[in-house]
Amino acid sequence: MKRTVLLLLSMCLLIACGGGAEPSAELTPTPGPTQIPTIEATMTPEQPFEIKLSEDSMKDPYGVAVNSLGNIYVSDAGKDRVLIFDVDGNLLAKWDKKGSGDGEFKTLGFGGLAIDVNDNVFVVDNENHRVQKFDKDGNYILQWGSEGTDDSQFVRAIGIAVDADGNVYVTDDGNPYVQKFDNDGNFLMKFGGDGSGGGNFKHATGIAVDQQGHIFVADYESKYVQKFDAAGVFITAWKMGEDIGFVGTPEGIAVDADGNVYVTDYDLGRMQVFDNDGEFLWGLGGKKTTDNPFKRPTAIAFGNGVIYVVNQSGAKVSVVEFP
Repeated sequence: MKRTVLLLLSMCLLIACGGGAEPSAELTPTPGPTQIPTIEATMTPEQPFEIKLSEDSMKDPYGVAVNSLGNIYVSDAGKDRVLIFDVDGNLLAKWDKKGSGDGEFKTLGFGGLAIDVNDNVFVVDNENHRVQKFDKDGNYILQWGSEGTDDSQFVRAIGIAVDADGNVYVTDDGNPYVQKFDNDGNFLMKFGGDGSGGGNFKHATGIAVDQQGHIFVADYESKYVQKFDAAGVFITAWKMGEDIGFVGTPEGIAVDADGNVYVTDYDLGRMQVFDNDGEFLWGLGGKKTTDNPFKRPTAIAFGNGVIYVVNQSGAKVSVVEFP
């Protein structure tokens, strides 16, 4: 597969939008205008490089992660499987046993995955109310979780992240807490509660951890991205889309080596980038952008010198360059 790359930057490049203000304990998103504005953009003449399947296409892909070898792992949630691609988008393997046994999957059409520094792969298996751990070749290692709202239990687990020490963080839109586990699935702590911001969650989705241990959580319903310290203490929050005057819907989230926070906008078909405190840096895509590579974007991952963004609609992974 020929590898070409789309670089698409909005005219909002490096314009601060006043994010990072600490909200009250209960936050109500401000309604945006009824018309979504056109987002001007520039692009290279090449078409975007996309990872997709010509046969047995993906259905509702959601999560993405890249291991130390540069292989790309995608949770193809609508088909209860994990797909592995090489750097050129060639399919290497499928983990596609459906069911509730060890190493089998039964999802609700969404759910992420994450990879630690040892290339272990953690997969959200949400209809089975668990997280499963595999080695890079798909050999089953262990699992944890059951249905419920107690510690180590899940209702509808969605997002998952691994920190530099190998600890695993899981969001759950049916149980408004982030739970933290060690690398073997032992429960360590949780934080959150029901509410719209200020340290609480309504519909937590994406989650990421930076090198300093700060935890970033996207909330699909409250429209806020929230930042916490390593102990789960709330620091600040900000909204999506303030650079264009329209409230966006955060879904996936990732943090680069410089601490910049990348967030997908599920409804507006954008990716927005903020500094570590929520100040807007630049945006990419948008519903009215020419040749927008994003359609219902979910998870984000970095690897091989590029950015991977899963598109739930269109059944593909878009690949874009860093600016």
